[in-house]
Amino acid sequence: MGSGKSRDSTYLIKNPQSDRVEAPSPTDPPTSNPPDGRWRTSNPPPGDSLEAKWWPDRELGKAFRRWTSIPPARGEAARAVAIKFLVEHLNVGDLTAVGTAPRTPAPELEPPDLSARLHAMVARLGTHGPNEEAPEHGALLALGEDALPALRDLFPGRLWFNRWEPHVRPPAGRSVSGLCRTLVAFGDAAAPYVAELLKSEEPETRYYAALVAAELPSPALLEPLATALFDDDQGVSRSALYALEAFRQQDGVEELEESLRTLAVASDADQRSRLLAMRALAVLRDERAVESLLPAITERSVLGEAAWRVLRMLTAQDFGTDQSDWSAWFEAHREEPRTLWLIDSLDHEDPEIRAIASRDLVRIAGQDFGYRVNMPAGDRRAIRERFRMWWASQ
Repeated sequence: MGSGKSRDSTYLIKNPQSDRVEAPSPTDPPTSNPPDGRWRTSNPPPGDSLEAKWWPDRELGKAFRRWTSIPPARGEAARAVAIKFLVEHLNVGDLTAVGTAPRTPAPELEPPDLSARLHAMVARLGTHGPNEEAPEHGALLALGEDALPALRDLFPGRLWFNRWEPHVRPPAGRSVSGLCRTLVAFGDAAAPYVAELLKSEEPETRYYAALVAAELPSPALLEPLATALFDDDQGVSRSALYALEAFRQQDGVEELEESLRTLAVASDADQRSRLLAMRALAVLRDERAVESLLPAITERSVLGEAAWRVLRMLTAQDFGTDQSDWSAWFEAHREEPRTLWLIDSLDHEDPEIRAIASRDLVRIAGQDFGYRVNMPAGDRRAIRERFRMWWASQ
């Protein structure tokens, strides 16, 4: 979020929609201290937020936030099993070196004083407030990739954004701190170092690293982000999910989705892991998950409700818990792209389904052609035809 002159400036929203507070002055750096309680996390206030984009079905977002705030019934062992399952099923080529970037440059490749000089420059960069970082930022980029180990070791530096303060949505990774901005500017070269940060023992480090990762779509970050989906800290988990949206065209994402589909319906997996897998499939808009989730809607638990809600969101249809009706509809439409499912549902008899379809169509098309959920049926059908014409032109 920002204001006219600097689009990357970060604001904390204390009383939305009326009061904006800029980041503190350089002499008063913000701290990032979590509230007490292992399962609490940074949460934006109600209203339009990052999750409003994730969930065209607004009730689904509320439900998942409630469900996934519960720790796994089988504790750390269950979480470890879920992570091991996902990582072992990823097939992303040469990712075995993820997180193995050397912690110090090879001595013979640099002058003896370069490491200390880089460390001092990064330390100064880490003290700057927004729009004060330019001299060190430019100098470090000019020195090249030798600066990356120091950026990793001193990450994240002085924060321009405190996730524990009320906010509508987190900023882009480049607007978290001066160090984050410089890591983003290094591009793909920074990915192995951000992968290490995502595996840090400190949840604060993992959280801000996930925001940086969202701006560096690289295969090297896919495994640590997949692991972070199951992080104990909900803020880390949600930020990793947000980051993966930017990875939808990367090698390995299809394998990740396949693993998530299998985990979502695995009867021997713990409930929270299955819910987190369903949440990821919904955010990734994985239409292939429809067939996988059909058997789960008959489960007599929160998992059955979650599967039903995800199916509603993905298909813009609603057949309740009748698996045979869901299966019949899917067999008739499985060869169609999901966008056509959404267009067809603009004239659905249920206004909630029409709202789900229209919100995601606007997300895809970038325009609504004047569609309103409660407009007269004739007008809805006319705009549905305009969407069909738009789709035919793509």
